[in-house]
Amino acid sequence: MFGIPMSMAAVWIIIAGIALLIEAITTGLTSIWFTIGAFVAAVAAWLGAGLPVQIVIFLVVSIALMLLVRPLAKKKVTGEIIPTNADSLIGKRLVVKEEVNNSEKKGMATVGDIDWRLNSVDGSIIKEGSVVIVKAIEGTKLMVVSELSENAGQSI
Repeated sequence: MFGIPMSMAAVWIIIAGIALLIEAITTGLTSIWFTIGAFVAAVAAWLGAGLPVQIVIFLVVSIALMLLVRPLAKKKVTGEIIPTNADSLIGKRLVVKEEVNNSEKKGMATVGDIDWRLNSVDGSIIKEGSVVIVKAIEGTKLMVVSELSENAGQSI
């Protein structure tokens, strides 16, 4: 390689290093399997296997790992999105403890023993003591609407 005598085991180690570098850059759990396949092919070369056998070993190991292990590893690495306890607040009715006024960055309600900052979804001012419904969570603020405005379009 480049005029430098090199064993096939060394070539496979270089291929493994390149695949590992690609995996480190992309983190897609794709190149890592070729890294392992290249290391196994390097061992086969070191043990005296011919080039065709090394290539077959590289391909079989790499593809088998990618097809069999990648789905399990990807699920473990990425996991599933688990709703937080805060998500359970969406749809809840709360009593306003401090008037909600988005422009003055005011508004508070207590849930259990935790005080939450409130913002009105439509920007309206909601008086202290009013009942609000949590529509969303943005950062550390609960986005709320007045229960009166929520029920305004419904006949009783």
